[in-house]
Parts: sequence; structure tokens; C-alpha cells
Amino acid sequence: MRLKYYETMNKEAVELSKALPEEKSELYKKFFVPLPLESFAKELKAAGSPEEEAGQLRAISDEAARNLNIKFDAAIGSATAIIKEGVGSIRVVKVSDLTDSQLMGRMYRSSDDRLVAFIHAYTKRLVFIEVPDGQKAELSLLLANTAPMVTQIIVNIGSGAELELLEWYASRTQEASLLGAIHEITVGKHSNAEMNLVHNEGPATYVVGFAKADVTEGAKLRMNFVYNGGMSTRVKNVVNANGYASGSEIVEMVMGSGEQKFDLNTVIANIGQDTVSDLGSKAALMDSAVCILKGFAEVQADARGSRSFVNERGILLDNRAYVSSIPGMSIGNANVKATHSSATAPVDEDSLFYLMSRGADVTDARKLLVSGFFSGSIAKMKSAVVKGAVGSLMNEKISGRRFGGIPMLNTSSMWFDTSQVDPDSLGGHYKYRDLR
Repeated sequence: MRLKYYETMNKEAVELSKALPEEKSELYKKFFVPLPLESFAKELKAAGSPEEEAGQLRAISDEAARNLNIKFDAAIGSATAIIKEGVGSIRVVKVSDLTDSQLMGRMYRSSDDRLVAFIHAYTKRLVFIEVPDGQKAELSLLLANTAPMVTQIIVNIGSGAELELLEWYASRTQEASLLGAIHEITVGKHSNAEMNLVHNEGPATYVVGFAKADVTEGAKLRMNFVYNGGMSTRVKNVVNANGYASGSEIVEMVMGSGEQKFDLNTVIANIGQDTVSDLGSKAALMDSAVCILKGFAEVQADARGSRSFVNERGILLDNRAYVSSIPGMSIGNANVKATHSSATAPVDEDSLFYLMSRGADVTDARKLLVSGFFSGSIAKMKSAVVKGAVGSLMNEKISGRRFGGIPMLNTSSMWFDTSQVDPDSLGGHYKYRDLR
């Protein structure tokens, strides 16, 4: 029997998913990618075949292990979930089995956003990732849809703990489909976490993502988002550096081709004293791809001595591609270092000509330029396996505009500089050159 609280929450979510506007923010009401949610609602209610989907999840996992040396600890689909034996940090709970304590105190409410309400309304199971105090965990999670799928992922990292997490998003459907996820992340005191979320869905899939993180005293959180697949992607993230001397670093990398559309809205907030928040977004687009970057930094009144930086960059590989970057900032304390910047330009023809004059064909020259553009972001990833996988996705995209599959490990004709793994984002800005 379902919990009374869940029944109330679910009913409210269904109603709000229909009633709320596509975009509530006055700042971004004219700048967003719409998604056809209503067309997926009926399919999300359907049960699907767990046995058939389990076979496809295993096939994707085997291909990832064979081609990229990625070994998943758990695989989540629309109708089933597979967890490797002995992995105690990941639990999957059906909504019918949830307890009050698992539902109460959630960071996201259905009233926050129409897409949040939609995911709340149609989630069939929740994924819990828990790292106890003082423990370390390295986990890899596959999320794949053979039918429309939404889920919620709750990440709790204990005090003094460490987490390195890979989430790989894939799809195996030729029909228009949806893959959506809400993340709620709590990073305990003096803990460290790195989350790599790699989106490589097929060309028929719509992608929805929400993440809200609370970083407590002395804790550090790095989130690396890679957006390579999907027909249309719409993401909203909020990362709060709450505790004293806490820090967050958000890296967003977009590789677009064909008619792909990306809408990324990320808010970094300095709430506690002496906190650091850093958002770096980069998009490289081909063909008629479109990307909207909406990074926003909020420095609150009690965030004395904090540092905050928003940096958005775009490179256009074809004249039909389009990047719209809208960085913003709100400063509530005078004793801080904070700035934002934005720049988008076509690929440098002189650099392309120089590389081709040295023997590279046009494709290899583009690979060198694009990999150099992303190299600083990729260098920040801890895992060599993840770095290689991301480089291989980029290689596949530039070589043949292909995405959605599991490519062979291949970074030929690409260049990644790892000499400066963690540069000072504010140090090079004209406002702070003399204050380093």
C-alpha cells in the first residue's frame, strides 16, 4: 500500500506538470528549449518488459566494457534495474516501497518547475547513492531508456568521505523518447566528491536534467557535465556552497551537430563565508546545432571573503551553428572577488589553415582545435578512463557527426593538455591580475 504522503505528492505533481508554465524565470522566458512532455505521459505509465530491457542493459554494459573499459556497478532502465553483487553504496527503491524519511525534506518540490513536477509525477523508482562517514567509493552507473523514462537520484556523502561517480546516459530506441533525472546531492563536512555525468543519448531522445547540491563546511564538489547526445536537452542545476570554506566547481562541455539543441541553466551560489564557486561552460557546435548557456552566480550577504566566477565560451564550426550565452551575477557582499565573462566565435580560419599546411586534413585539424578548446576542462577529470571515453565521443562526433553509440577508444589526431589540472579561474581576469 502506498504512503499517504506519496499519494498526495504524486497527485500534486501530476496537476502541476500540466498547470505550470514552460519557464517561470522572467530572465529566461524568451530563452529556452521547449519539450513535448504531454506526448510521453501515457508511455511513462506503461510497465514495459523487464526481461527484454535487462538484456539490452547488459548489452550496453558489455559494449562499454569492451570498447571503453567502463565497468558499470549498476544499470537503471525504464522497467528494471541491475546492481552488481557486492555493491552496497547503490540502492534502488520502488516508489511503492518508499518510507516517510526517504520522501520528507526533499530539496526539489513539484512547485519549483514544470519539468520537476513531471519527473516527480512519473518516477517509478528512486536511486540512492550513499557513502558513510570517512569512507571512499568509486562507482559507475548506467542509465538507459528503451522507452520513456524518468528517475530521481539521491546522493548522500558522509563527513570526511570521498566519492568518484560516473553516470553514463544512453538510449536504445528509434522512436521519440524521453530520459530525465533529478539529482539531490548532500556533501558532508570536509568531504570530497567528483561526479561525471556523460550524456550520449541517441538522436530520437529528449533529455531533461535537474540537480541541486548542498556543499557543507570544508567540503568540495566538482561536477563535470558532458552533453554529446540527444535531440533536445534542457537542464537546470543549482549548487549551493553553504558551509564555511566550502567549494564547488561545475564544468559543462557541449558537443553539438545536426539539429541538436541544448539549454543549460546553472546557478552557483556562495552562501557561507570564504566559499568558492566556479562555473565553466564550453560549447563546440557543428551544422545547425543550437546551444543556450545561462550561467548565473549568486553571492549572498553572509558570503564574506568568497570567490565566484562564471565563464562561458563557444566555438562555431559551421556558419549555421548558434550559441547564445547569457551570464549573470548577483552580489550581496562587497568583500568578495567575483566576475563573469562570455565569448563566442567561429573557428579560427588561420589556425585551421596552419594545421592543414602541416599535413593535417580538415577533419584532423578540427579535432586538434576542438580538443584544445576542451582540454582544460577534460584535464580536471580525475579518471583516466572517463577522460578517454569523453575524448572518444568527441572524436566520433567530429569525424562523422555520430553519437548515441559506444565508440571504440580512440583519441587519434586529438590533443589534451594536462599540465594545468587546476588553474586559478580568477587569476587571469583583468580585474584580479594584480591580486593573485
